[in-house]
Amino acid sequence: MTTAFINGKFYTVNPDQPWAEALLVEEGRIRAVGSEDEVRSIAPRDTEFVDLEGRMAMPGIHDAHLHLLFSGLKFKFEARLTSAADAHRIIEELRSCHCQGPIDSEGNEWLIGGEYFPDSFGKEPPSRDFLDEAFPDQPVFLYDYSIHHGLANSRALQLAGVDESIEDSAGGRLVRDATGRLTGEMVEQGRWPVLRAIPDYPERSAVDAVAWAVSMCHKYGITSVQEASANPQTLRALRTLDEDGSMALRVAAHLVWREEGFGGASREQLDRLIEDRDVWRTPHVDPGFIKIWLDGAPLPPHMTQANLTEQNTVDASKILVPRDELVRAVTDFDAQGLTVKIHCAGEGAVRTALDAIAEVRSRNGSDGPAHEVAHAGFISDQDYDRLPELNVTAEMSPALWHIPEYGLQSGFKFNSVLRHGATMTVGSDWIITENPNLFPGLQGMLEHGVESIDLPRAIHAVTLAGAKAVNRAGHQGSLEAGKTADFIVLDRNLFEVPVQEIGGTEVLRTVFEGRTVYQPN
Repeated sequence: MTTAFINGKFYTVNPDQPWAEALLVEEGRIRAVGSEDEVRSIAPRDTEFVDLEGRMAMPGIHDAHLHLLFSGLKFKFEARLTSAADAHRIIEELRSCHCQGPIDSEGNEWLIGGEYFPDSFGKEPPSRDFLDEAFPDQPVFLYDYSIHHGLANSRALQLAGVDESIEDSAGGRLVRDATGRLTGEMVEQGRWPVLRAIPDYPERSAVDAVAWAVSMCHKYGITSVQEASANPQTLRALRTLDEDGSMALRVAAHLVWREEGFGGASREQLDRLIEDRDVWRTPHVDPGFIKIWLDGAPLPPHMTQANLTEQNTVDASKILVPRDELVRAVTDFDAQGLTVKIHCAGEGAVRTALDAIAEVRSRNGSDGPAHEVAHAGFISDQDYDRLPELNVTAEMSPALWHIPEYGLQSGFKFNSVLRHGATMTVGSDWIITENPNLFPGLQGMLEHGVESIDLPRAIHAVTLAGAKAVNRAGHQGSLEAGKTADFIVLDRNLFEVPVQEIGGTEVLRTVFEGRTVYQPN
């Protein structure tokens, strides 16, 4: 089938032809880009014509960092807590949520929710006591607002085999009160014993959750993503959707390396998942990517990111992977042609990642995959030059730099990254954010003081730069003949409205492989 989309203002992200009036699409690919007259002159007789009524269109957005399954489960099956809810409000919302938690082999239905803000409990830190009073017999687990930490009630701890005799792991801890009693709060890898005890959701629930998450991507103009925690259940759901023909999203699946919390499996199982990765390859899912967590989250009260010390050395106490182990892993993945996304919340983690990649380049040569520093909000001034030198992508997420309450205004130096010649991508980090809408973040990139960038560079970061990061720049990311027909139609022209109105942009149509997959009711 051939479709001509006419009477549009197509911003193509192609410097040789930045604007066009019309696209001709055949079999899911762009056949021609040009004026309406040019497209009409070559359109076959049975072409369907779609009038865009003068609206701006652009390539579909690439979200460089999100979590499809976790976000879908959170919004469809778990308790969504009001921001900054106190203990009383949390109990009310847990009791009224109509949640559908997973059920373990003993018939225990887990109540899962989030995200609580630790400072909303007042002077006292979070404690399991208020959960125990309301839910003495049902296991409860709540994520905090960073998703890196959590709170469990006594029943959950019991089912996980956790008591006061447990010792902290190297990469996390269980919080205790002044008497040594466990409060139920868990930091980073301290969550793992409880997360191991939580059963998987039924496969149908997981598929429904991912399908819903894909539909939300369409709503916000996203046609390509990097799944930042491709665990076994996520991969099963993605394969199911693609096999039944309902996977209208391109997914670069970053397989989880030895992080049991986000991986939802043991280290041994995650290693096997990577070894057997081609089993999960489908027309729209590429499992040729890896995710490594190197430090924690730069959010209070636990502040588990790895910073640089006053002596300009790495605070190694917050690094989750020993240097030699990191170098061995990335060297092996690099040799196999796998792109590695390394979670780095602090400047020290970024430097550690770059040091490891430098060692990998010296061993394997400089022509390996373009690995990524995930989050990249805080980079030492000494390390910006190393990004292009080592062919490392700076992936900017979560898209919260425009929200003052998160205190991230001093980070996310967009202009510095690009000025030094590095590739920069942008991710919502949906699960942290309410939705994957990147338009508010796009506006924030233009309103970031001396680190602001202009609109063309910002759009490039969420389109063609993302395609480059997942090795698909020849197939997507710009509107050019031969590329896949993935584009979006907007309710406003981003180049004509005031900057402060860009964040409110709404998508009127999302087209994936030439087929309209979203229009508002």
